[in-house]
Amino acid sequence: MTNKYLFCRYALLGEDLELKQNVNLEIDQSGKIIEISYDNITKNLEILPDGQSSLLIPGFINSHVHIGDSFAKELGFNKDLGDIVAPPFGLKHKLLRLTSEDTKIKGIKNAVLEMLSNGITFFIDFREGGVEGINLLKKALSDSSINYLILGRFMDESEIDSVFDLADGVGLSSYKQINSSNRKFVLSAKQKFKKIIACHCAENIRNSNLINEMFNDNLVDIIIHGTKFIKNDLEKVMKKSKALILCPRCNGYFGIGFPPISEIMSLKIPISLGTDNLMVNNTDLFEEIRYFYRISRILCSYNKELQLTSKDLLKMITINAAKNFNLEKKFGSISKGKFADLFLIDLCDPNLFSSKVDSNNIYNLITQRAKSENIIKTYIKGEIVFERR
Repeated sequence: MTNKYLFCRYALLGEDLELKQNVNLEIDQSGKIIEISYDNITKNLEILPDGQSSLLIPGFINSHVHIGDSFAKELGFNKDLGDIVAPPFGLKHKLLRLTSEDTKIKGIKNAVLEMLSNGITFFIDFREGGVEGINLLKKALSDSSINYLILGRFMDESEIDSVFDLADGVGLSSYKQINSSNRKFVLSAKQKFKKIIACHCAENIRNSNLINEMFNDNLVDIIIHGTKFIKNDLEKVMKKSKALILCPRCNGYFGIGFPPISEIMSLKIPISLGTDNLMVNNTDLFEEIRYFYRISRILCSYNKELQLTSKDLLKMITINAAKNFNLEKKFGSISKGKFADLFLIDLCDPNLFSSKVDSNNIYNLITQRAKSENIIKTYIKGEIVFERR
């Protein structure tokens, strides 16, 4: 097999998502970028018709998703968070138990197609159902090219080692899952398998004792939500070098409030974003960053220095996401040595028209105007995995 070559009029390259033009990528047989050539931009972008003004963007990373409940879209509309997702008797968990494997697999496969059409090339799934749930997801994705991590959830102590072994780590629904009888087994498995532990925390209620216990045990690497965190909690996130994943649209869906964005921004915590339960939320990360931007404008209005740039928003679903899951050597940007996971949008589409497009406001156009419908093709390892007809 020979190397592949990909040319694009414009692209966002490297760790700082720099806009370049006349970009050529050389991709080796493993799907990694081995050479990049480009020209610098010295004037406004020239927007030409018929696909001549396409833009390459690094593939998005969905940092938190529950893909297994995709078959149950909107079956919990207008219900409260606990009524839907609280294990083991929340509506989602009842439906997961009652629904056939074939239906759940069909939901997962369709969710993957949706993500690829949204420019998502990597997702992190928080897998319910113990060993059985992990195996179900692997079966559903056996013929899929999308990248993913599975963070499994043990049902009882007997499954701890098996979940660590089969999955890429553990995704706790709450730190209440860690108790005096299983803590030593979880610690032992974490040391043995050297895998990450993520935990939903302070999504709806701030339990200070549970939060302090989580930080003191130092088992958790990645915190999901933190919607009710106060500044002291966030300072511990920084001090303990924990990753923080936010899911603002899902928080809004359930009416539980906004993440503490002003405190997060003032502490410069490198967050990434996820779309959470597919049962209640779609996988569109364009929508996620727009929602996040709008609530940040409200919550940070008192301090202009905390205002987010459009690059900041894009990094939350590319660069930051890769770093938060220790994936940055292979994913997260269009860079030499990383996989050619990226997507192509057409800057000539009507919703992206502007009388002036330059190397500054191009980022604003992408974050505030681009839609999944603008995506022409999505690539994973340099191969087309989605093409809009």
